[in-house]
Amino acid sequence: MSDLLQSNMLECATMKLVILAAGLGSRLRQESGRRPKSLLDVGGVSLFDRLVDLAGFIGLEPVVVTRPEFVADFRRPGVDVLVEETPHILVTLANACRRLPSEPLCWVGADMLFTDPAPLKELVELQLASDSFCSLIYCRTDRFKAKLELTPEPAVTVVRGGTFDLSIPDFVVQSARVAPWLPGGWEDPRTNFLQRALERGERLYFREYAAPIFEIDTPADLEEARRYFARCA
Repeated sequence: MSDLLQSNMLECATMKLVILAAGLGSRLRQESGRRPKSLLDVGGVSLFDRLVDLAGFIGLEPVVVTRPEFVADFRRPGVDVLVEETPHILVTLANACRRLPSEPLCWVGADMLFTDPAPLKELVELQLASDSFCSLIYCRTDRFKAKLELTPEPAVTVVRGGTFDLSIPDFVVQSARVAPWLPGGWEDPRTNFLQRALERGERLYFREYAAPIFEIDTPADLEEARRYFARCA
């Protein structure tokens, strides 16, 4: 085994998967009973437990960031819990980065459901083997809020509307130097930190994810995911 590969494996073993679960989940309150939507069951396993399993598959240490009233819901052996009262996902991430060691980490939205973990593990390994600002997956859909254009040159737009061929799910592997680029508030222009990084000449790695991904934001999303896993059972 090469020294570089050994070093990457050791770094991956201590890297954290930050699961961002401080949102309000208002559109799913009827289904969740006012508990965090990431505790909803899909195919016999909650979204949160699926992400903890994903961390184990990749070799990451799971850290969940949630609201103070939900801390007990996320207690699991081997899972660290951080308390956050800001629902904005990137502000939550920025605050978590200030409380964690300054080192590479991976983060994911707690409402994300991935059907194939292998490409995510490969993305982490690629980031550790490079000096990229961060590494991301993209899908051939406009479902996700961060929209991606690859030509004539990479560009990221954060918007729910519009017509785009590609978008970026909430799963990012980032270097330690990303943290200062993250927003400190709702109106902070650093909210689109990816585009700012591209404009400043930082190197970002984009990799296509071909398997289905679900972002559980509405009852319709939840039903679609449950149908998919019922067919796969």
